[in-house]
Formats: sequence, structure tokens, C-alpha cells
Amino acid sequence: MKSFPVLLTALLISSSASALGPLPETTGWSGYVNLGVGGGSLESNMIADVKVIDVDLGVGTITEYGSPDDKSFAVPAAALNVSYLFKDGKTLFSVGNDLADFLQFDRSTIISLRHDTDIAGRFQLALDSAAAIQTEVWADPYLLDEERKKTARDATGLRLTWDKIMGSQFEFKAISRNIELDEENSGASLDLSSAEQGLLSREGDWTRVELGYLFNLGGGEHLVRPHVAAIDRDLDGAAMSQDGFEVGVSYVRNTPSFGWATLVHFSSLDGDAENPLLGGVNDADGFGFATQIFFKQVFGASAWQPNVSFAVGESDSDLDFYDSQGWMLIVGLARRF
Repeated sequence: MKSFPVLLTALLISSSASALGPLPETTGWSGYVNLGVGGGSLESNMIADVKVIDVDLGVGTITEYGSPDDKSFAVPAAALNVSYLFKDGKTLFSVGNDLADFLQFDRSTIISLRHDTDIAGRFQLALDSAAAIQTEVWADPYLLDEERKKTARDATGLRLTWDKIMGSQFEFKAISRNIELDEENSGASLDLSSAEQGLLSREGDWTRVELGYLFNLGGGEHLVRPHVAAIDRDLDGAAMSQDGFEVGVSYVRNTPSFGWATLVHFSSLDGDAENPLLGGVNDADGFGFATQIFFKQVFGASAWQPNVSFAVGESDSDLDFYDSQGWMLIVGLARRF
């Protein structure tokens, strides 16, 4: 199952171009909160809404297997992270979520343990667990001329990060998630055999392995980070499985008055098997762009910082039914403590 590719570019936007930034300067508790509101539009035949806050993101009834219709939305947006730096000054425990995940409609809570070494680099192991606000998809997205039923989508897994590898500017990240749906009924409304229906299953494993390099320019005022990633969506349904690659670059500028981060990426994915309903293979090319700016001096010496985030993306599939695109704008107020 696609991991909602319309807004995949938001990774890393809420912090910096580096996978793991500097540790807090003092031991003990620290963190940040970012509260805001957002809005945008989404075109997807697969995603339904955000649970609990009940934000509709999809069209309930479809009449054909063409490209999806546009759906506008408005949402509250919140990011919270709380960390504790141990007395050794090199080990950090964190619990929280990320505004970048919200831009992907992915409300995972990240529990992580990080340890920095003097020679080998910085290491972090993180557990992604489903948050209270889950994304819902359609139990059978192929049902025609009737209201489709919603079902919860759960994604849990692990993240491993190795930054400043052996004192260099290289960084390695690996993310593995298991995708489960409360009710996976893809194709149940159609005249398909059980084997053909199984080809449409969206449950399974999603893996992404990335290698990046950080260029530090102008004494830290400018950070540039190109990356390349391998993607494997090894799902139970072979017609929904994909694998391929992604290339991208992020840029961060730090000044006394503002901080600005931008990320752009391109991806190419190959489908594994022919679709029993639509025919053809689900090959797809993707593009994404995301940017965020923090204004540091608006309230003088206040720790509160207004910020604006914007993301836009598109996935163009050889099968029009799986096309998706969208954009999202968030205005927030952040504070570190």
C-alpha cells in the first residue's frame, strides 16, 4: 500500500537538514511544542479521513475507476516532543511526534533512545507506535455507486539512524513499518477469485533505507543535504507492492532572525504484478516539495516563534485510479523549553 505519497516530502522539515542535530546544552528535561492550524486539498481514492478529529479527506462514493476527485480540508496541527538528557551528556531519551509526520497524515508517536560517541558517530533507535489520532482508509476502495466503509490503518515499526559516520558527514537511516488495516476488504464487492482479491491487499511491510551527506557552508548558516534512498513496499498483495528509489536534496538556512528549511525529492517505483481489476502494473513516479520558516524575533526575547509550513506533492501512476496529489499549508506557534 502506498504510504500516502501526496505529501511524502515533509520528512525532516521540522528540525534540520541533519538526521540528528546537536544534543541539548544542559542535562535534564527539554523539548518543544508547536501548535497551529492547517488546510489544503487532497486527491486520493484510498485515504478516507483522520480519526477522532473527524476530518474528511476522501470522497465516499465513486462511480468509476478513474483519477480521484479533489477534497478540501482544514485541520488542527500539533507537534510535541519531550526529551531527557542523562548526566553523561551523550544519551538522550525522547517521546513525541513530529509536525512533518502530520503533513503525511501519519500520526505516529516516536519513542527513541540516542547515544553519541566520540569516534563512531551518533546513533538513535526509535519505535514508531500508532497515536490516538489514526488515519482511516476505505475498507474496499473499489466499491462503486455506494458509500464506502472506513477502516483504521495502523503502521508500527522501527527507525535506525547512524549520523556522523566515523566522524564524517555521512548519515544512514533505515525505517521499517508493518501496515495493518482493521478491515482489509479490497475487491470484496467485485467478481474476483480469492487469489485475485488477495493481489489487492494493502497490508504488509514498508521499508526505506537512505544515505545522505551534509554540507556545512558559511559556518553553519547554510546546510545542504543531498540523499538517495531505496524503497521496498513488500505488501501481501503483489499488485499493490512496489519497489524503487528516491533522490532529493534539502537546504537549511539559519540566521538570528529566521530559520528556513526546504526539501525537494523525486521518486520512481515499479509495481510487482499485474492488477486483476485495472490491468497493467502499478508503476509510479513521484515529486514532492516542502518548506518551513520560523520567525525568531517577532516577539522580541520571547521563546515563542511563529512558523509557516507548506507541502505539495504528486504521485503519477500508470493506473489512473492510484494517482494522488495534494497540498497543505500550516500556520503555527512553536516554543522550546
